[in-house]
Amino acid sequence: MHPGLPLPRPPLRMLAAALGLLAAATAQGGEKPKRAAAPAGAAAAEQQPAKLAERVTQALDDARPALLAHLEETAARPGRAGELALVLLAAVHDGVDPKDKRFAAAVEKLAAADAEGTYDLALRLMVMEAYPDFPDRARIAVADARLLLACRGRNGLFGYNPRPGRWDLSNTQYGALGLRAAAALGVPIERSVWNKIASAIGDEQDTYGGWDYEQGSGSAYASMTAAGIAVMAICQQQLAGSGDEPKWIDQRLARGWQWLARNEQAIGDPRVRSSYYFHYGLERAAILCDVQKVGAIDWYAVGAKMLCDEQDTGGGWNSGVDHGGGSHLTKGRGEMVPTAFAILFLRRKFQKVAGPITPRVVVFANLGPSSKAEDVDACAKGLIARGKPALPEVLHHMRSDVRTQRQAAAAALRGLAGQDFGYDPAQDPLHSRDQIHAAELWYLRNR
Repeated sequence: MHPGLPLPRPPLRMLAAALGLLAAATAQGGEKPKRAAAPAGAAAAEQQPAKLAERVTQALDDARPALLAHLEETAARPGRAGELALVLLAAVHDGVDPKDKRFAAAVEKLAAADAEGTYDLALRLMVMEAYPDFPDRARIAVADARLLLACRGRNGLFGYNPRPGRWDLSNTQYGALGLRAAAALGVPIERSVWNKIASAIGDEQDTYGGWDYEQGSGSAYASMTAAGIAVMAICQQQLAGSGDEPKWIDQRLARGWQWLARNEQAIGDPRVRSSYYFHYGLERAAILCDVQKVGAIDWYAVGAKMLCDEQDTGGGWNSGVDHGGGSHLTKGRGEMVPTAFAILFLRRKFQKVAGPITPRVVVFANLGPSSKAEDVDACAKGLIARGKPALPEVLHHMRSDVRTQRQAAAAALRGLAGQDFGYDPAQDPLHSRDQIHAAELWYLRNR
């Protein structure tokens, strides 16, 4: 078995071809117009960080219309939930305004979509993790996690659909990402699930430190090695803090990064097998493991330069080496899947510790009689983060007729003043005049 690149193509099942999420490469035709390229080579990308940052900003600005066009087109046609979830995830990371009609329509459709396969379920869970205002988020997360767990085979690894006869590392990567998102959303995932995934994927690592698509499918290659690293890192994260997490995971991760360092020429190469899939997978793996450089390569700088060079004049991206690019739009807006992967990589918003991409901001005006406890807590945390300048607003809402507003004010008061002055938000404000007055005096003395 040879550790280098290029490597032979293994036999793959193509049930998820439309998503373009498999680590398979196909030759798809056609030259496309590109933007004028900056000086070639990894050194150029690393020696001009300011210029590269400008190029990335411009590329993302130019990509926004293409992304919105793909979002609208994908939401308007029938198709797998995973396709819609992928482009919607890119829109969340890209900071698209939730009030945008195209974004809102896509969220509504994804929430109502039937999802039962690994990619569909995992990607919808990832969207729900990243977007706090996803409708009926808690209920759908529980249901999707339950179905996703059923997509594992006997060895604990994931296939395409429930009760799979075969597993593969691409499905397993997204299965692990989906379960990680579910756990972040408060869905309990048993430790045995993570232990079994880690053990099985660890056993699949080859003698050089790399991974391939499935057992016996061929030699290791870059996108699957990045996937193997990410899966192992997710399992380690989920098992941490118990005192019994597997100590050998660190060794497996180190060997995986050594394999990528020996094959660093894959980074920034648009011709490498499943290049766009690989680069977004590399972004996740590197963030999970706090890796800034692979060998001598600044992975983000070199990958970002490649994507800026490869961008079409209409803001989108196409790939001749990623199987199943999704819908293709004219006027240079590119294929849906490569465009989504490119934006996700360039934005670099994946988080080592799972949580919302844009935390939800709750203010007093958002709180009504039926507001949930989590909204009250979010409002109080926001006020505390503002410090003492928020106290006049807090003192004002201690007299509110709305109980949830008084509750948020009481919690914020404790956080800002270190005491509650005997104030009880359950009491009518008329009965709390002395306590409110005491808090006001404290503020006047300490402002």
